[in-house]
Order: sequence, then structure tokens, then C-alpha cells
Amino acid sequence: MQLTDTSFIGLLAALAVAAVVATVWLMPKVAGGGLRHYAARLGLLVACQLMIVLALAAGVNAYFLFYASWGDLLADADGGAQVRKGETRKIPRTVLLKRDASELSADLGITDRKRDGLLEQTVIEGPRTGLRADAFVYLPPDYFKPEAAQRRFPVVLVLTGYPGDPKLLVGRQEMPKLALEELRAGRVQPMIYVFVQSTVAPPRDTECTDVPGGPQVETFFAQDVPEVLRASYRVAPTRDGWGLMGPSSGGYCAVKLAMRHSDEFAAAGSVSGYFTAIKDATTGDLWDGSKALRNENDLIWRLENRPPPPISVLVASARKGEKKFPEAEKFVSLVKPPMQVDTAYLPEGGHNFKTFARLWPQTLRWMSGKLQVK
Repeated sequence: MQLTDTSFIGLLAALAVAAVVATVWLMPKVAGGGLRHYAARLGLLVACQLMIVLALAAGVNAYFLFYASWGDLLADADGGAQVRKGETRKIPRTVLLKRDASELSADLGITDRKRDGLLEQTVIEGPRTGLRADAFVYLPPDYFKPEAAQRRFPVVLVLTGYPGDPKLLVGRQEMPKLALEELRAGRVQPMIYVFVQSTVAPPRDTECTDVPGGPQVETFFAQDVPEVLRASYRVAPTRDGWGLMGPSSGGYCAVKLAMRHSDEFAAAGSVSGYFTAIKDATTGDLWDGSKALRNENDLIWRLENRPPPPISVLVASARKGEKKFPEAEKFVSLVKPPMQVDTAYLPEGGHNFKTFARLWPQTLRWMSGKLQVK
């Protein structure tokens, strides 16, 4: 029984109801004075409240997908692939992805590949890093037209926030459905969307960083993922057709990867993202105490101290309600050619899925205008 299963949540809800009933029924039986009766009443109240909290926590987790499985919840903080000192790892041949039609397709109205496109579910394994990430790939209807059998398509990597699960982008935010609607309305060109989990060393938030002596997450997204996708799909052969975007920490990752790997990516969209390198309980020390390494992962520092890369960036945020908005404004003010920046600001909106959903349409349209296949 998985952490997000309806049956598991239903069981906890039933136990919570049973605990309330039991508390109401047993409370009169332990009335009276004395330490024994006080302890019994306290025990009933604690047990009742505990079951209610567990049921609510499970329901909230299932909705927001903070933890997708028991493994995510119970994993060691230092999990993920480790790079051993002095060891030279041989890069194996890139293996084609194992691709399965997603069970979420019907819920999104994606049922006919020639009319609606195709939503696939897969796991991307990095030949260099050994890291793995759950992913969904949405292929537009044009991908299956006979006359487009040799055509290559722009590809957009959509990175989750932390802790994140691509099901959140696909199922809860319905981004493949949005992409299809925008395509049918003529507002975007046919593109391949790869919704990918950014937390590849759970429960640690690596911020898409090559951690010294730890998981090489930046290399995974900048080299492994493009290589695997090029071997498995008809995607753009050069950087001009590759973009990244994501919400929150996914937005930070998208812009950072594009800035540090402009040879691979031409555009990045940040949806309610931030632009400084953070250090907190979820990240730990990602830079092995090195201020220089931390600076290199700080996007505002890079704009102030490094030549601007030849990429395009969209900063999508909310003027009121998004606490990182001043940081976004500072980032925008520092951009210089050949780097280009555009903004999409809401008057008001919090750091939540509702606000993200309001920003996605404009972000998709912007991205479509920046990518091309050469």
C-alpha cells in the first residue's frame, strides 16, 4: 500500500473516525479523579488527535505530492549516486528509453495520438552519473503525421520544484492538456515536453548541483538527459531547439542550467523561481564549504561577475504575494547582452499551484517563440 494510494488515505481516515468514536464512548468510563483516570483521558485525547493529524497529513501529501512513495519519505538524507575519489567511470552506451503510455492520458483527454498526441511515462537513467529520474514525455500530434516522419521537434525540459513529482505537473497542473490547447489555438508551435523530477537524490534538495563527492545532478540534466532524449526521440539536434522551465526551485534550476550550459540550451523560463544559491535543512552544504563554488551557482553573482551567456530568459512571477519578487527584479536589472530577458508579472499571487497555473500559458507561448530547429 503506497503512501499516496486512496486506499491508504481511506484507511487512515477510517481509523481517525474510529478514534473519535472510541474517545467519545470511553471518556465517561474514565471520568473521575486520580492519576490513573487523568492519564487515561490524556491518552485518549492524544491518540484521537494523532490519528486525525496522520489522516490530514496523508491527504495533504497525496494532493501536493511532497513524497510520492515510502522510499521518498524514509530515504537517507545523503542518498543518491556518489562519486568515488580517484575512480574513472567508463561511460556506457546510451540505451533507448523504455517507454510506456501513461495511465493519466485518459484523464487529460489524450486518447488518439494523431489527434491529441501521446503521453508516455518513463525513467531517465544517466549513463555518466548513474542518476535516475521519473519523467513523462508529451509528443504533439504532429510527431505522428506521415509527412513528418523525418522531422525533428523543439524540446522543453519542465523541471519540478522541491520535493516535486512530475505527476504534479502532468496530473494536477494538466500541462500536457494545456500544451495541446495552446497548439490547437495556434499560439505555440509543436514541441516535445519532458516533465522530469528534479529531486534525484531524495530527500535532499540538490538545487541541480554537482555536489563535491556526491550526486552529480547538474551533469545529469545538462549532459545525460539530452543525450538519452536524442537517442530516443526525434528532438532538435542543436541548442537552438532546447529549452528549460520550471516552478520554484525548478525555475532556479532551469535558469542555472541554461546560464552554465548555453551550449546545450537556448532559453529558460522561471515560474515563481529564485536566483540565489540557498543553504538550508533540505540542501545541506552543497559546495563542500567552498564560497567560490557557491558563488558559481548563484545566478545574481554570475550576472555581476561573469560574462553574460547568449540565452533568453523569462522571469514569470507576482508583484505582490511572492516573497522572491525583489530578487527577481534584481536579476532582471542585471541582465546585459547577449543575454536577453523578458518578464511576465501578475499583479498579485502567492507561491502556490494556483499562481503557477496562471503563469504557465504565457510561459509556454514565450518558449515557443524562442526555440527553433536548425
